[in-house]
Amino acid sequence: MRLPLALCLLIAACGQTQYFTPPPVTTDLRVNVRANTAMINEPSIPEYAINQEIPIQQADGSLVTDTDRLWADLPDRALSASLMRHLNVITDAQVAVEPWPLSGFPDTEISVFVEDMIVQANGTLLFTGTFALGPETGRGRIDPFSITVPVVDQSYPTIIAAHEAAWLRLAEEIAQAL
Repeated sequence: MRLPLALCLLIAACGQTQYFTPPPVTTDLRVNVRANTAMINEPSIPEYAINQEIPIQQADGSLVTDTDRLWADLPDRALSASLMRHLNVITDAQVAVEPWPLSGFPDTEISVFVEDMIVQANGTLLFTGTFALGPETGRGRIDPFSITVPVVDQSYPTIIAAHEAAWLRLAEEIAQAL
């Protein structure tokens, strides 16, 4: 039995995976920092957020994902790239992601431990955790962060944009602590 062409196209369209990338965002913040160079270590993010599926909290607290709507990159890699991009604009330091691509050692290492990175049922992105600055010499520091960003609707472009906005705010906090 042969299926009509329209039905075949509909079936094929249902199986398409959509990939989402964060839109570019900018900041006017500029900070002169003590470090000339800084390296971002691989961030630690929760297990529910490590895959390309984008978890969304339901009213009962459960997390659901749609396997047809995915990050275009792995979230921890996307977070690293976002922090690197923003810190290179915000600060006067040269910032790269590990492994260190320049000669010698970076003046400071930046570590990020994410506790929450979730679109909550109440329509906000909750992004919390700690970041640590480990200078080659001198005293380091560990600071908590707690960032919320409104998610105006449950569309995936809006959700991804909220993540990028939260990551920019984290980059601004890190820049002011460097």
